[in-house]
Amino acid sequence: MAIAKRTQSGLALLLILLVIVGIGGTLLVTAASPQQQKLVIDEKTQLALRQAKEALLAWSATHRTTPGYLPCPEDTNLIGSANEGNAQISCTNSGFNKGRLPWRTLGLDNPKDSFGEPLWYVLSPGFRQTPVIGSVGVATGQLQLDGTVSDTAALIIAPGPALSGQTRPPVSAASPPLPGNYLDLGNAGGSFVSNGPASTFNDRVIAISSQELYRALTFRVLAEIRGAFGVQNGLWRYFNDYGNFPPNGTALSTLVFDGATTAWLSPSSNPNLWFSQVAYSQLTPGSARLVMGGTTLTVVPCLTTPCP
Repeated sequence: MAIAKRTQSGLALLLILLVIVGIGGTLLVTAASPQQQKLVIDEKTQLALRQAKEALLAWSATHRTTPGYLPCPEDTNLIGSANEGNAQISCTNSGFNKGRLPWRTLGLDNPKDSFGEPLWYVLSPGFRQTPVIGSVGVATGQLQLDGTVSDTAALIIAPGPALSGQTRPPVSAASPPLPGNYLDLGNAGGSFVSNGPASTFNDRVIAISSQELYRALTFRVLAEIRGAFGVQNGLWRYFNDYGNFPPNGTALSTLVFDGATTAWLSPSSNPNLWFSQVAYSQLTPGSARLVMGGTTLTVVPCLTTPCP
């Protein structure tokens, strides 16, 4: 009988321990849940921001006629139409431009932050015209971020939920979104910031620098000089015409390019804009090398169609 009582007591203690552990585990999960939820929410927003940044870099680097440019913000006159999300056709180049992200122009499916809000976009002056003589091929960003004027070419901002004082009625072409109802502190004006007090700031900000844009363009420039359209252009065209790559010392500007490619590689206002930044060397009559910045491209003949 004593043994039975001890066994029952032992079982009771075990059950109590299990209950305590269970309650403790529940409390831990409950305590962790808000933080986990915040991480999940932030990750969704960061993913949308990263996708937008990659799309802007790709749009600029692959633009047929104006690589190095960046698009204007969304055209608010198109809100509610089948063309909503397209960029303004033109915008100022002397001041910054601010509006919602032109997602349709970028080929995106209207990326939104974790709270269902469309992303906003700020474009620095200088990215709507050919860079001036002496530049590296892209404009120098002039946006002020966190009190410093850096080389920021563009900002993408996820506005998050409305804060006190912000109202967000349905938007339309006749009633477009107002920055102050979505963006916080200096982001609503022109002194852009990436952080602030939680009670007055919940924007998430990601920047695109001039250097990042330049690195993306490096691959485009080298591909065009190699010959981006088969044997129509560049070194592939030269090899197709002469059976070898040009000797060392040959000016890249003397290669044959179609009119649209020539117009941006060598614009009339800045003829040596891109060629001056690329080093060329013939390795053998049947191979060559192009170097720009830290990127190297080895060129071999294009013998099949389409070219590899």
